[in-house]
Amino acid sequence: MDEFQRQGPLDGLSLQQRAVADLEEAGPGIGVGIGEFRFEGVINLRARRDDAPAREALAAALGLALPATTAVAFKGAQRLLGLGPDEWLLLCPRAEETAQGLYARLADHFVAVTDVSDNYVSLFLRGPRVTDLLAKGVPLDLHESAFPPGRCAQTLLAKAEVVLYRSRDESAGDYALLCRPSFAQYVFAWLEDAAREYGLAVLAA
Repeated sequence: MDEFQRQGPLDGLSLQQRAVADLEEAGPGIGVGIGEFRFEGVINLRARRDDAPAREALAAALGLALPATTAVAFKGAQRLLGLGPDEWLLLCPRAEETAQGLYARLADHFVAVTDVSDNYVSLFLRGPRVTDLLAKGVPLDLHESAFPPGRCAQTLLAKAEVVLYRSRDESAGDYALLCRPSFAQYVFAWLEDAAREYGLAVLAA
């Protein structure tokens, strides 16, 4: 299906019509910007801890060292999140094409490659008050000494399960999170409401 024909879980909120390019365009006093990485590709990767050849082949196919649990590796528009000792999430454009390429390169190894793009909605948050906003709903220490750029975690945001990460790539937002489509409107509404005291803008990706 062409992308313009696809319907996303947040389409009813008219985010694209509300979005501005950056916080400066939104005006003075805006502390938080929230936006959606619309239809971001997400690929789940698994390789056993005791299968060194498979893990080496996976790293070679990705062109990335496999990050440890709670760490993020970056390569251009790709981000590789370490969810556990044998599991990663690859965030990337053109997930179907990327997954097919990985299938081909890893056919001789015991590696699971699963396109799970339809199972996630990807949001990003920028601005000087984002950590204050997230601290209202996330039971983690988000101080930079405990959760620096390049860190990720599976956690809760206001009772919704999310994968939260900080990026080293300025264009990818100060923070970003993945949530299930069925919780996407709830998560966005909670963020929007909790951010009002800081000044809020909807941002274009």
